[in-house]
Amino acid sequence: MTTETRNVGVKICGVRDLDTALTATRAGADYLGFVFFRKSPRFLSAEAADDIIVELKQASFEEGFALPKLVGLFVDAGEKEMSEVAPILSHFQFHGHEDAERCAEMGTEFAVEIIKAIPVSSADDVAAANGFQDAADMILFDAKPPPGAARPGGHGVEFDWAALQSYSSETPYLVAGGLTPENVAAAVASQQGAEAFLGVDVSSGVETAPGKKSADLVKAFISKAKTT
Repeated sequence: MTTETRNVGVKICGVRDLDTALTATRAGADYLGFVFFRKSPRFLSAEAADDIIVELKQASFEEGFALPKLVGLFVDAGEKEMSEVAPILSHFQFHGHEDAERCAEMGTEFAVEIIKAIPVSSADDVAAANGFQDAADMILFDAKPPPGAARPGGHGVEFDWAALQSYSSETPYLVAGGLTPENVAAAVASQQGAEAFLGVDVSSGVETAPGKKSADLVKAFISKAKTT
């Protein structure tokens, strides 16, 4: 049986060390996500993120591989917090109460592209993305967190991907929430024919413990997402 590469974007989120960044990049990740939300077990300081990115860029130069897009994840953060990492990032990803106006303002102020996370449990939730069509460069559809959760994502919770059939905007989107190397191919297949579908996002699904990425799982996830 032959395999072929699919043009599916892959984002590995919650990167906390250089080894994970290098593994994901060498395996073909298109985006790396760094979490700047202190309540997350994947939290990273601005200084630590900068150290990783400097080393990643050096390895890119020496080995000749392309750098992925570098994404900072924020939850209702202030400008000072974002300004500390804006120079090293290509994207801001917002998981809080940021409205369309806030998203557009931050994109312009910090010269980054904006990813807005939309929590989903049913098709009714998908419509919320329409309000960000002119304010965000990308939408991230993620599973709604469990009741009482202290953070908006990274819980390994899945949602019904068929709910995204109601999405009608042209803004590209990623699918997240409970994805693993075992189910990512099915998630990609579920979006077949959706012109705005850009790719998939994973964090806890490639970990052996909260915040601890497995190199084998990262490589398997990227391979399964990008091949048939």
